[in-house]
Amino acid sequence: MKKADRQQSNQRLRKVLDDRPRRIRMLLERGLIKNASEIPEDAIPIDPEHSPHAGTTIPAVFYQDIEFVCADCGKPDFWSAGSQQHYFEVSKASPYKQPKHCYDCRQKELARKTQARMNAGHAPR
Repeated sequence: MKKADRQQSNQRLRKVLDDRPRRIRMLLERGLIKNASEIPEDAIPIDPEHSPHAGTTIPAVFYQDIEFVCADCGKPDFWSAGSQQHYFEVSKASPYKQPKHCYDCRQKELARKTQARMNAGHAPR
């Protein structure tokens, strides 16, 4: 990750953490949690306004680091709470998505697909 990307990611995470009381208040008001203690201190509460499935089909009310093993190389890795928050709330991905591949293997697959498109005569994405 480039330094500028890391700084932007850190700024986004600080903004989310500063927003924690508002997020918890909204979860309480909507009845998605009964008590603020249901959200672990090291977790990021979901934002019901930016989570399209909140209260209906969303599987959790907070984001927490997830450890997983890469399906390709077998390397242990983790998906940070901040990355999940961005993926689900900003990118509007399905709340049921889970990580399967580490960053290095995702980049290798992306490069492979890009090369295949170029070999087929298509412009790279």
